[in-house]
Amino acid sequence: MPKWEYKLIDSKNVKSSGLLKGRAPEDLEAYLNVLGEEGWEVVNLDFLELESRLSFVGVAKRAKG
Repeated sequence: MPKWEYKLIDSKNVKSSGLLKGRAPEDLEAYLNVLGEEGWEVVNLDFLELESRLSFVGVAKRAKG
C-alpha cells in the first residue's frame, strides 16, 4: 500500500504583481508547475475571489519515499 505525504498550498506563496494587481495567471501556473516538477499532485483547490482578485488554497500529495 503506498504511503503519501501532503502539502498545503496557497496562492499567497506566489509573487504578487503589486498590491492592487494581485497575482498574474502565468505566475500561478508557474507555481503549480514547480510543484508538479517536485512530484506534487494537487488533489483539492478552493478558489476565493475578493475584490475581483482570484486566489486559491488547497492540498497536494506525493508518494512518500
